[in-house]
Amino acid sequence: MIAANWGRLEAFDWTAFRQVYADIHWGWMAMSAFLVLGTYAGRVLRWRVMIRPMAPHASAWRIFKATAIGFTSVVVLGRPGELVRPWLIAKSENVSFSSQMAAWFLERIFDLLAVLALLGFGLWQFNGRGSTTDVSVGPAIQWILNTGGGITVILAAVCIGILVVAGRSQEMFANRINDGLGFLPDSVKSKVTATVRSFTAGLSACSSSSDLLQLFIYTLVEWVIIVGALVCFFKAFPATANLTTMDCIIYLGFAAFGSIVQIPGIGGGVQIAGTVVLTELFGLSAEKGSGIAIANWLVTWVSILPVGLGLAAAEGLQWSSLRNISEEIDKQQ
Repeated sequence: MIAANWGRLEAFDWTAFRQVYADIHWGWMAMSAFLVLGTYAGRVLRWRVMIRPMAPHASAWRIFKATAIGFTSVVVLGRPGELVRPWLIAKSENVSFSSQMAAWFLERIFDLLAVLALLGFGLWQFNGRGSTTDVSVGPAIQWILNTGGGITVILAAVCIGILVVAGRSQEMFANRINDGLGFLPDSVKSKVTATVRSFTAGLSACSSSSDLLQLFIYTLVEWVIIVGALVCFFKAFPATANLTTMDCIIYLGFAAFGSIVQIPGIGGGVQIAGTVVLTELFGLSAEKGSGIAIANWLVTWVSILPVGLGLAAAEGLQWSSLRNISEEIDKQQ
């Protein structure tokens, strides 16, 4: 296996890989980065709707600062940084951390629904009219084609079911949990019950039809902007400049799906999934596909870094304290 991997590494044309970045059209790249930053504004508006029942006068600016610092924390600290955004919002808006984790959970549900919609559309386009290229797909893309439809339907049904339950059965859910904790000492039971009720309160945005409609609209707008950012991004590279908006939607659906599941023989991750789609679906070389996929990750995730670092410095936040945020949360529970 080591010999095979070494052989593939030796065959990789590093000169062609570097040329990918030498040929970038920086005007299109700047527009893509600008639109990516615009998606964070959409996230702020959606988060305000989710916490409206608990904090009707929540500040959009404070939520934006927490959002920028939170996503920067994910880049700097990895997955533990996911806790930073709900923790900062809970502190700034004087609400419970558990309720903000519920808002974070709802956000993930809506984004997953958007990804599933894109994947379903990509599957329909690919199977219905075929790819815009004449490239025969490899086993990784074929695996997505064979299993993606069924997984899309199942996950979408689960997500919608969660939203329905969250909107209509919050009190029942909290009471059932409380009844099941009867064996615990009263002091422990009261803490757990308070946390559960706080979490279910964070799902209360789903109980209002108007709030739920707003959440869907903001999610739609956010993902339209994401598609627009990807169109501009691909136009920044000669190898992908001719891809249509439809191609970008197909890429986004396949790549997003591949980043959240493990493709047999390939693995997961945004960069890997993007490379697989670009090489096997659109026929790019390994050097161009990997170079563009890595650049896409940088624009999508790292573009917020200067904003988040600047805001964190202005707030006097220390990254060492953010790294140990889970301990801080435990003390407050």
